[in-house]
Amino acid sequence: MQEPIPLEIADGGESAPAEPMEDLQSLLGVEECVRYYPPDLRHVPESPVVFAAGSSPVPAPLRREIDIFVDVPFCKTICGFCPFNVYPYNPTIAARYLEGLKREIRVIKELHDFSSLRVGTVWVGGGTPTVMEEEFLDELLTVLRAEFDLGHAHEFTVEIKPALENLTDAKIELLRRHDIRRISMGVQSTQAHQLKILGRGHTREEALDVIALIKGEGFALNIDMMYRLPGQRVDEVRLDIDDVVGRGIDHMSWFPYVPHEGTSLARRIDKGRVDAQAGRADYRSMFEAVSDGLGAEGYEQYTPYHFGLTDRCHYHVGRWGLPQRETLGLGPGAFSFFNGWIYTNQHDPEKYHADVVAGRPPVLTGKRLDRAESVTRFAVLGVKLFEIDFATFRTATGEDFASYYAEEIELLASVGLAEVHDERLVCTMDGRAFNNDVASVFATDTARRTHHPQALDYMRAGT
Repeated sequence: MQEPIPLEIADGGESAPAEPMEDLQSLLGVEECVRYYPPDLRHVPESPVVFAAGSSPVPAPLRREIDIFVDVPFCKTICGFCPFNVYPYNPTIAARYLEGLKREIRVIKELHDFSSLRVGTVWVGGGTPTVMEEEFLDELLTVLRAEFDLGHAHEFTVEIKPALENLTDAKIELLRRHDIRRISMGVQSTQAHQLKILGRGHTREEALDVIALIKGEGFALNIDMMYRLPGQRVDEVRLDIDDVVGRGIDHMSWFPYVPHEGTSLARRIDKGRVDAQAGRADYRSMFEAVSDGLGAEGYEQYTPYHFGLTDRCHYHVGRWGLPQRETLGLGPGAFSFFNGWIYTNQHDPEKYHADVVAGRPPVLTGKRLDRAESVTRFAVLGVKLFEIDFATFRTATGEDFASYYAEEIELLASVGLAEVHDERLVCTMDGRAFNNDVASVFATDTARRTHHPQALDYMRAGT
């Protein structure tokens, strides 16, 4: 089965939206999360230019607000499906990581004036921050509050895993002392055989115990779940839904599993050691089962992956929804959209450390967006919230959406993926399920043809 058309790399030389495709139906694959756009990332010879002041190719917001993502690249176990920049936890390496993080912040603040910026949200993840010793976690959170003005932040999220050994009373009290009110935890499935296939290292009972613990301590909680797992069918997805609803979980993220080359689970699938995944039609049924099942329990689906019971996640809305906040990524392997640039940090913790010790921003590759990339970025990521408001798009970009994307709108309507209502482009149910393909129409031709680099690509390349 054809995998999704990657969106995230675009040709900086293009100055107009992509030529619309004649036949979208031949491209429809299985939805994969679009995390950033457009990373046609190249070597940046002088990384400080990323932080130099410069005019934006689109109108600047009246009040500049950014999000901060801190990448903690350590886990106790490395899951078989994981494509992220993660390494087995080692206290010695973790101590060097923290030293490097403080130096990175110092270097960036010497190059860019943050006094006029407001921080909208903070997300500490990667990785599993709570795998670190209490003193390390305390140091990390103390540094963030000391170096950035977080007084106006809408939310502060810390990722955990369903492991009670990493959630001591002291760590829970530490999170509360630092005013952390939101926790995000990867559960992925409650079915024992799927947890084994994924290599999660926890059981259903452990996950449910941690959910009860976190909610009992008064934290807002997100859990990550996956579907379209190897051999999985729609009825099994419904079992997972039934297992996690009704537990007071404030927010859920449900992602269809897409194998990534280089992961152990992808190799096992290729070799036939685990059952194949469901095809396109069954994926569509699974998507609808998740959407309907959570909707019946009061969850609002506001992206293809995210469901809020009490509120939407400000971090997700900020990085995708118009007018799209900037994200400053800190730590090894962190991606940023900042100051008109898309860039990624060094992935290797030792190379990251060497850069910041030498007084250099640890930028590995990046690019400055031109006007066309900036405009198309608003549409490619903005439609992840299922609609584009024409007036908001005009304010954010200076362009009339209906004119800029006239042929693309006609194409999407002709294949039943989107419709225009009251000066808004609105996704149909198929457009929600295959949202990546809706976004592809708004991307440049080069973006649709180019592989989206994962952390594994940078790790394998030895960069």
